[in-house]
Amino acid sequence: MIKYFFLFLFFCTNCFALEKWIVNNKNSSINFSIPVLLGENVKGNFKRFDGFIEVDRKNFEGVANVIIDIDSIFTNYDLDYSDLIRSDVFFSTLQFPKASIKTKDFIINEDRTAYAFATVNIKGNAKDFKIPLSYDLQGKKTVIAKGTFVFKRTDFGIGTGIWSNTFILKDDVTVNVSLTLDLVK
Repeated sequence: MIKYFFLFLFFCTNCFALEKWIVNNKNSSINFSIPVLLGENVKGNFKRFDGFIEVDRKNFEGVANVIIDIDSIFTNYDLDYSDLIRSDVFFSTLQFPKASIKTKDFIINEDRTAYAFATVNIKGNAKDFKIPLSYDLQGKKTVIAKGTFVFKRTDFGIGTGIWSNTFILKDDVTVNVSLTLDLVK
């Protein structure tokens, strides 16, 4: 009898375990745009990033963590400004090679929307955001999650010296995230 009780406890514990979803980099993107006065907006993306989401569907909550390789940045201004973008003036990729988005709380709604209460860390500067998301199940083992949020580049020290002025290169950075997540557990 005790043997069956422990077997029951083992299976019940696994019934309520968190699901772990890993970011599929080949089908995911992190893009951004910054307005420029009298010029083409700075548009770019990051080629390398990793991440996961752990979800408790029973309680409609979870956690997420995305780590971005800043040196993998590509912008429409790379031909002329690649070194400047990676320098201490903007991203300081030698000193701060990674940025992160880590959730403190993650709420999943039944209407295929969610909110990530996340800390974004760039160049050693951390700021909290509420990031609205939508998600779409693609079968049983794939989810596509999309979200958009805006931050001030000067809050993170992106653009120092003459580039800290927001008259030409504006302060608002719009980030669009599209993550394809594959179930692993």
